Order: sequence, then C-alpha cells, then structure tokens
Amino acid sequence: MPNTWLMVVFGATGAQGGSVVNAFLKDHAYKVRAVTRDASSEKAEELRAKGCEVVQADLDDAASVRQAVEGAYACFGVTNFWVDTKDPPREIQQGKNLVDAVKDAGVKHFIFSGFEYIQKIIGIECPHFDAKGQIEEYMQESGVPFTGIRVSFYYQNFLTYFPPRKVDEGKYVLEIPMGHSMMDAIDVNDIGECVHSILEKPKEYLGRFVGLSGTSMTVSHYADVFSKVFAPNQVTDAKVRISMLLSSFVCFNLSLFMVNSFVRH
Repeated sequence: MPNTWLMVVFGATGAQGGSVVNAFLKDHAYKVRAVTRDASSEKAEELRAKGCEVVQADLDDAASVRQAVEGAYACFGVTNFWVDTKDPPREIQQGKNLVDAVKDAGVKHFIFSGFEYIQKIIGIECPHFDAKGQIEEYMQESGVPFTGIRVSFYYQNFLTYFPPRKVDEGKYVLEIPMGHSMMDAIDVNDIGECVHSILEKPKEYLGRFVGLSGTSMTVSHYADVFSKVFAPNQVTDAKVRISMLLSSFVCFNLSLFMVNSFVRH
C-alpha cells in the first residue's frame, strides 16, 4: 500500500476543480496532481505554491490526457461547455478522451461532474446538459469504476450572473423563473469536500450518481435571506415566467438550468 494516493484533478484552475484541489491538499493521505491547459499561467503557479504537482494537458488531446492520469489512484473530471466549446460533439469527445485515459490507466475511482441527459428524459433538446449526459452514458458503458456528481446552482451566481436587480432606492428583485418550486443551490467551495467524502466511502458511492445541494428553497425564501443580510435593503421575488426571459441569451442559459431542476425533483 502506498504512503500517499495520487489524486488527479482536471479543471484545477476552475471553480469546481479548484475546490477539489483545496479539499485534497488538506488530507496528507493524498498527493494532488493539478491538470491545466497552461502550466505556466499565474493560476498554475499558485497551485504549485500550494503544494500541487502541476501538469499540462488538453482534453482535446487524448495523448496528453493519458499522460496526465498515469499512476493515479483517483481522478476528478469536468468539462466546460460554455467556456471551452459551446460545441456538444467536441465536449462529448473530450469526455470520452478522459474516460478512455482513466480506464487504460487503471484508475480505481473516477468522479465526473456531469448532468442529466435532458433530451432523452423529457424530449427537450438541451445541449449544455445533453453532452454531459452522453459522457455519463459512455462512462457507465466503459466499465470504469465511477461516481457521477451533479452540481446544483452556485450561491456565487447570485453575485455574478443573476444578482438582485435594483428597481428603486433600497429595493431589489430576484428574476429567477421558478415559481413556487424549490431551487437547489450550493457553495462551489463545498464541492471539493463532497468529492473527498465520496472517496472516503468508495463502496457506498461507486456506480452511483449523486446530486450536490446545500439548500433547497423557493426563490422567495432566497430573497428573504438577502433582505436579512443586506437590511435595510429589501429583496423580493420578481415572480417572472420563463417566457418573459427567452429573448435573452443569459436568461436562456438560466432556463436550461431550470429544466435540470425540474428533472432533479
């Protein structure tokens, strides 16, 4: 038995991958290999300073991916449709490259951050999710020992993509078309701890898909939390409908998330 297990993390300079890196650096039973497309970047240097082995690989380059996972006990993988591809066939191939590399390397536990195959489930085409859903299917068929995680809405998105909109002095609204349905959300920094917990109990999670959520509340409830934190400012649910937002690309992205939420429940 080795003194330390090698944990390979793809997307190490991103939100999810970075969270996984931080979680495993705290556990001295693991050595962390951080994978990035640019090993000379400032973020890569920060990872080295934290104690990571940093290697360069591109999910489009199967050979580099295979090299990155050599000797790994476990591996965390994630693809990024919006930033890296906006091209479902390309994202699917990236995922296949990763699954193939993990299988050939004999990795004992592969954790992939994916989504449901929406089109297959309810007949609505949703490229953002469907590509990851097809990667999940390939992963299942490959025989790789895996756990799939499905991450809910980031709390951080409330401050970036979907912040409260000011409508008057001291008054703001949240424009998220969920009606009275519950919306799951999580702190992206907690994802790494969840992944670490999965590897602590591998027999319990191998072959399963696990949804990650910190809270499940209505938009009105989230608005109430904002009001308490930022008092005397008041934040309310704008009670918008999806049809009111479809003309906006950003809100269309949000509508895709809503599809995921409805399927989850």
